[in-house]
Amino acid sequence: MNIAIRKALPLMIAAAAGAGATWALTGSGLSGHAHERHEGSGQVNERAEAAQGAGEHGGAAEAVRLDEQQLTANGLRLETASVSAFGSGLSLPGQLVLNGDREARVLSPVAGLVRSAPVQIGARIKAGAVLATIESAQLADAAARYLAARERQALAQSAFQREETLWQKKISAEQDYLAARREVNEARIETQSALQGLLALGMSEGDARALRAGGRLASYALRAPIGGTVLSKEVTLGEAVSSGKPLFRLADLSTLWIDLSVPVAELGKVRAGQVVAVTDKAGLSGEGRVLFVQPELDAASRSGSVRVQLDNSQGLWRAGQFVQAQVRVGEVSDVLSVPLEAVQRIGNQSVIFVAGEAGLAPRPVVTGRRDGERLEVVSGLQAGERYVTGNVFVLKADLGKGETEHAH
Repeated sequence: MNIAIRKALPLMIAAAAGAGATWALTGSGLSGHAHERHEGSGQVNERAEAAQGAGEHGGAAEAVRLDEQQLTANGLRLETASVSAFGSGLSLPGQLVLNGDREARVLSPVAGLVRSAPVQIGARIKAGAVLATIESAQLADAAARYLAARERQALAQSAFQREETLWQKKISAEQDYLAARREVNEARIETQSALQGLLALGMSEGDARALRAGGRLASYALRAPIGGTVLSKEVTLGEAVSSGKPLFRLADLSTLWIDLSVPVAELGKVRAGQVVAVTDKAGLSGEGRVLFVQPELDAASRSGSVRVQLDNSQGLWRAGQFVQAQVRVGEVSDVLSVPLEAVQRIGNQSVIFVAGEAGLAPRPVVTGRRDGERLEVVSGLQAGERYVTGNVFVLKADLGKGETEHAH
């Protein structure tokens, strides 16, 4: 008997017909009377086969009685067998990685001194948010050139408008009008060139046009190119940074990728858009879709590569996490299925513990396809019957302990 059940839970194991023993367990140990038995190993095997046969015909196989409180204490729960949508799948291990299309490494386009860096690692920011402020002599020169060009354009535009009015009134000569128009065009080109110089240094057009004479021309706002989470920060106040040093790493974690290695024999079953059920060892589950199937095989493993995109809008998954991916490759149909954990192996048979009048009895079943963390039940269980899932191994272990005691 499982030690945890022996100490914490009162159990009653009713032997199958012909077993010859009735055991009643209490929280303090074993009570009741056992008929004398003289079974060898062959008789034990005959008893196990008889129990299996009884289960197949709906008889009273060896059963365990537990109330609702005891089920919960042992991590067990009762579910009702039902028919639902089911599709066969290809089960593959994988590891979550960042969505490479939604990841950014932020460098400063200018050299200078860091005057502020308000964001912290783990912060969620919007696209365009200020990550750091940098004072740069290089930027100051480019800004001054832009302001001067903008001022010259304004003066040239004013002179042109005046000459145009005089020429229209026949007061000024046409050549003066044409000269003024040429000057305004040249000033406009110079201003645009100076603006492009600022944009090349990473300043946004809005910030450039907001520059004013007498303002702080050397202050550069380093902004987030995408919205997401700050994964790393490699900058401190007062630090001198160069234009090639990565300062921040950002990622949009609302989606993650899984790169799966698929055997060549199975690769033809996988298509872009197929549904993928994703689970981890802690019981977390989610759903993704195949993004693409790599047209080339891996040179070393000679297997195919499949990329899956997983929804992470709730933020439950983490990059680097190991998962099991179930690519749904078969037709979806309505079948009776149970969680994988509900099916246990006893001897050479798959069994499910089914709730009946005698308690929770193991019943042999025939299983079929797998879909994620569920297994198709071909025969042995009917829709509407109640079965045990969860930590079912404790029932199997308890049953094995009972067999050992009977053998002696």
